[in-house]
Amino acid sequence: MPTVYDVPAESLIDGLKDYLKKSGIINMPSFINYSKTGSQAERVPLDSDWYFYRAASILRKIYIYGPLSVKDLSKNYGGRKQRGFYLAHSQPAGMKHIRNILLDLETAGLIKKTKAGRELTGKGISTVDKISSDIFDGLKVKVKTIEKLGIG
Repeated sequence: MPTVYDVPAESLIDGLKDYLKKSGIINMPSFINYSKTGSQAERVPLDSDWYFYRAASILRKIYIYGPLSVKDLSKNYGGRKQRGFYLAHSQPAGMKHIRNILLDLETAGLIKKTKAGRELTGKGISTVDKISSDIFDGLKVKVKTIEKLGIG
């Protein structure tokens, strides 16, 4: 059975985003349309679905990299802050939207809180694996060499 490691990250995040949006697991707070992703960002994200993309990306990162804390995720999604004439420095992303996403995923039963950080539950692993296998089946139809190699 194909897992997360067998499909491209971009298509997996798109599939997870659609699942999270249609199922109603992620509730978008009212302030999200007016807030930046962190102090390093100059503007609000242009894509209206950026919150769902971030939630799908967080779910994938927790699947691959094991238990992650809010601080770890904030470092991963941070960027370089431009300081005018001076050299740029790295800044962590804002943590409020990351905490809100993690709380929504916890209430849905996809992740759980441990001492080391958040990790996926059995339901979360099976959900992500199911979506990745569906994406892999779609890729198998498009790319004929996958069948010849005997993958999946």
